[in-house]
Amino acid sequence: IPVEMNRCVVKLDDKKKKSKVSRWQSISESAAKQSKCNKIPEITDVLTYKQALEKAKELDLLLVPYESKNGMEDTKNALNEIKSGMSVGILIGPEGGFDEKEIQEALEINGKIISLGKRILRTETAAITSVSMCMLYAEMNLSE
Repeated sequence: IPVEMNRCVVKLDDKKKKSKVSRWQSISESAAKQSKCNKIPEITDVLTYKQALEKAKELDLLLVPYESKNGMEDTKNALNEIKSGMSVGILIGPEGGFDEKEIQEALEINGKIISLGKRILRTETAAITSVSMCMLYAEMNLSE
């Protein structure tokens, strides 16, 4: 779900949003086929941050990679909350990082701040890293 945030570097007009979403959907389909995934992720229209948080309220768990005062301990605790069948979302910040107000709003809907380690990652790398961490946790702890 692409989201417009306060510190987004790239600003898309409506025409560009439509073409980007179409391109991203094509990439999603190709990646799903390549990885033999039986469910193709659907790319939605670009949402405002407020809309994204409303959608996140439907999730069982919302993970928010951000600077964590407790380091990887917060990540470990958040991942331990994941149970089989839960819906888990990951809110990745933009190129310019999260605005403090955005973090506060995510916490207000029970988002869990996690750390991705000591490095500052690019947006696309943070997304892959976050999903990989969840996949590793699931494979190690939830496999049947």
